[in-house]
Amino acid sequence: MKAFALIFLFLAMGAGDFAYGEQSASPVSGIAPSGMPGPVMASLSSLLPTDPVQGGFSLGGVIMNPFAQIGYQWNAVNLDVPIDAEFDPLPLDPNSHLALGTMDVVLKDYNFWTGTIGLNAIMSPALTLFGSAIGLLPGSFTQTGKLPISVGPLGFTPNITMTGTNFESWTLQCGASFGIGGGYSVLAGSLWQYTSMVYEDARDASRQLNPTLRQDFLLKNWAPFIGFQMLQTGNYRAAVVYSPFLTSSGAINIRTTSPNMSDLSYNLNQPGYLLSVVGEYFLPLPPPTTFSFWLNGAISSIKGSSDVSFVAGDISRTSVVSDFSLNQYSLSGGISAGLIF
Repeated sequence: MKAFALIFLFLAMGAGDFAYGEQSASPVSGIAPSGMPGPVMASLSSLLPTDPVQGGFSLGGVIMNPFAQIGYQWNAVNLDVPIDAEFDPLPLDPNSHLALGTMDVVLKDYNFWTGTIGLNAIMSPALTLFGSAIGLLPGSFTQTGKLPISVGPLGFTPNITMTGTNFESWTLQCGASFGIGGGYSVLAGSLWQYTSMVYEDARDASRQLNPTLRQDFLLKNWAPFIGFQMLQTGNYRAAVVYSPFLTSSGAINIRTTSPNMSDLSYNLNQPGYLLSVVGEYFLPLPPPTTFSFWLNGAISSIKGSSDVSFVAGDISRTSVVSDFSLNQYSLSGGISAGLIF
């Protein structure tokens, strides 16, 4: 990993200033009523917002209940990137020894309005199929990061801030609910999620760092899930969903064009898990509509080894770092409306 200390200096140096290229985080994916990442959750309140006893319009003998949701999601995101590199630019001078630790990155103001459209197809009193599409309203946010650095006997931890823009996140979800009596049902399904963003304007307090430093973040998640739901018709429901088989693909790419063209990439192909709990309260309205308030909490995480590549001029390096982790915690709330005529 000695080469990656040099890599880091290539990325961070600009116009004679020393800075560091921090990694970006995205809200990783889970299941929540408001959608996303997470970066970032899929809609759990799309599961049975209406009940087959209440009715719905029929299509080929199948009762169809379309619905729409709006909500707001608060997120907390943490990303740990183990650089753990050491470098001796002057091997005969111990005071020049350079060491880099694990980069700790968090996101601030990473909160978004969300929208969901979906459909429940009630095949029988015991079986309902569901599907939904969820998107987040784009917005800007702030990334902050810390990286322990030591040069010889001296040590310091820079605090670098960047602005996140070009945010795009959406989720597709489908599955089935199997009634087991007494208002209880078993849930099974899968979700697919896409999240991307760009980070620019690197600064330390009010001092601008390398103006050409840019980070691109892309994460695609897929997860099969199982769950358990309790539904009291026209009153409330509660559900918990879990997947130990979250799979991810994507990359964090950091590059500069001045004073040197350089490119540093970490992959995001680690395994993970997601856990979500949702509660929903239905207002006692007569047909043809349903109206409810929902609240959701979710945790999602990916962790594992990451392939790292670096290219700058004639320098080209590849390596593997361990214990790369991306964690997200979210709290969502909003309203849901359904049609049952």
